[in-house]
Amino acid sequence: MPDADTSPSQVLDIWVPATGEAPYPLVVFVHGGAFMMGDKSMDIAHVADVLEAGYAAAGIDYRLSGEAIFPAAVQDVKAAVRFLRANAAEYGLDPDRFAAWGESAGGNLVALLGTTGDQATIFDDPALGNADTSSAVQAVVDWYGPTDFLQMDSWYVAHPEVVS
Repeated sequence: MPDADTSPSQVLDIWVPATGEAPYPLVVFVHGGAFMMGDKSMDIAHVADVLEAGYAAAGIDYRLSGEAIFPAAVQDVKAAVRFLRANAAEYGLDPDRFAAWGESAGGNLVALLGTTGDQATIFDDPALGNADTSSAVQAVVDWYGPTDFLQMDSWYVAHPEVVS
């Protein structure tokens, strides 16, 4: 991310296929971890398959709940997409073919990314950079992301074996 005042949590890794021709479609991985733990290394297992299929991959980190409150994580995800799109030519990415994939908390974040697209919402923070660049993605994979937080506590009470 471009601003010196940003958090050390606001970083990303980019991988491009060893074969094929740029520009490559991109899959942006957003890790899970209950919004309070984890990092981009959690998605590395998926990168090889994505590269083999001819896609580039990016793994992003975002500010966790112990560092910043909601909607900071969503703002970071949207800022990462804007950064990737603004620098697509440099990295050999196709700015018109971005997908986002998230597991658990990452699933929730990519769902919010996908449903807000270029709409001006509280989920956008222009101060995070590339304010005039689109944060829209063309596809989203929300892999078991929570969507009804009011139901989560009662589910955990009914399933104590999962918590322990």
